[in-house]
Amino acid sequence: MSLTNGVYERLKDQIVRVERPPGVVMYEADLAAEFGVSKTPVREALRLLAYTGWVVVLPRKGYLVRPVELSDVRDIFAIRRMFEPALAAEAAKVATPEQLDRLERLVSQQVDAGTDLEAALGAARLFHLALADVTGSARTRRILEDLIDEVRRLHYLLPNVEDHITSEEELEAHRHVIDALRARDCEAVQELMHSHLSEVARTLVNGFAGV
Repeated sequence: MSLTNGVYERLKDQIVRVERPPGVVMYEADLAAEFGVSKTPVREALRLLAYTGWVVVLPRKGYLVRPVELSDVRDIFAIRRMFEPALAAEAAKVATPEQLDRLERLVSQQVDAGTDLEAALGAARLFHLALADVTGSARTRRILEDLIDEVRRLHYLLPNVEDHITSEEELEAHRHVIDALRARDCEAVQELMHSHLSEVARTLVNGFAGV
C-alpha cells in the first residue's frame, strides 16, 4: 500500500468512527506530523477524501470533515435501492454454495457480535459487500463500499440506533435474503432487499430526527 493510500484509509476510518467528527477542520501540517510522513501523501489523501465526499476543501485554510444532513441519509438509501436489489437478483442466478455459506457465516458473526458495535457493523458491511462480490462487479462494489461506510458513520453518530444492527428485524432480513438466494428466487430476493433497505432507511431517518 502506498503512503497516500495508507493515510487515506486511516483518515477515512477515523472519520467513519467519528474520531474526527463532522465539522472538524484538519490541516496538512498537523496530519503529517501525526502520521510521521511528509505533507505530499497527506495532501494527496485529503484530495481523494474530498473527491469521495468525506471532506470539504477550505481554500487556503484546511479540510473540513463534511457534516451529515438528513438529506444525505435519504440520498444514500435512494441510491442503494436503485442497484442493490438488482444486484441481489443477479446473485440469485449465479451464487455458489460456498458464497452462500459465507453469507450465512457473516450473519452468524453479526449475531455473535452482541454489544460490540464495531464487530456487528463490520459483519453487516461484509454481508452486503460479499453479496455484491457474487456478481463480480468491482466497480459496483467500490460504489457500494463508500455508501455502506456512510451508513456505518451514522451508527456512530446516532447512539439511539446502535441496537438496530443486531436487532431481530435486521438479522431476519439478512436470513430471508439468503433463503431466497438459495431458492434461486430472483423476484423474491429483489423485493426482500428493497424492503430491507427501506426499513434501515426509516430507522436511521427517525434516529437522525430524534424520534
